[in-house]
Amino acid sequence: MRALSRVSSRSWLFSGLAVLAANLALAGIAMAQDGEVRGQGNQSFDFFTVWILGGGGIGIIFVLPIEIASIATIAFTIEHFVTVQRDKLVPPEIVVELETLLDEEQYEEAINLCEATKNYITNIVGAAIARVGEGYDAMMNAAESATDEQNLRLQHKISWLPLLGNIGPLMGLFGTVTGMVIAFSSIAQSAGTPSPQELASGIFTALVTTVWGLLVALPATFFSYIFKVKVQKLSFELSGVAMEIVERFKPVAEGGAQGK
Repeated sequence: MRALSRVSSRSWLFSGLAVLAANLALAGIAMAQDGEVRGQGNQSFDFFTVWILGGGGIGIIFVLPIEIASIATIAFTIEHFVTVQRDKLVPPEIVVELETLLDEEQYEEAINLCEATKNYITNIVGAAIARVGEGYDAMMNAAESATDEQNLRLQHKISWLPLLGNIGPLMGLFGTVTGMVIAFSSIAQSAGTPSPQELASGIFTALVTTVWGLLVALPATFFSYIFKVKVQKLSFELSGVAMEIVERFKPVAEGGAQGK
């Protein structure tokens, strides 16, 4: 448990540093670009126009989906930090109550507890209890199948972050390619040498969408690895606790099988 808390605290530290660095980088780039554009006497691009609207015009079409993906990344990251915890997956009081009932050989009450309270441990123990009349081996097989199912659910829960980490750069690349097409289209349609203003729109869209794609991919990939490791540790630890509880039913299961 202490090891898991250390992993969580380090994750929070890294996330805070990453967000701070990203904000500083974005602010610095925006201010530098804004100052440069103002100095040239062109249209003033503030932070909102540059990074939220994608420079205006067609840029918003490519930036908006990536912004939504970035919001989803933040939401999933916060949700996983809150819910992917041992105390959330398996409340300690439930484990204590279940072990107490088994120590006192109150098996009927233990069965009722598993049916009334659904979590990682009780789902596994409940699946095993349902096979108690078929013998201990049948109980263990049921427990192992339920454990695989619970682990698969945990893996599925954190599967959105890797997906966002993969599609973020692709959405950014789509905007990048489109922006370059716009820029070269301006060159092709120009009777003479195109002005920088004619090329700037397409190149601007290309650069902004590239940055946005990376801003989604980097944190999503980083936190997906953090939660993958955390889920692996939790799965190993909690499955061991569940199996220890199931083993306490061995005398009852063997007695039931012999009675048959």
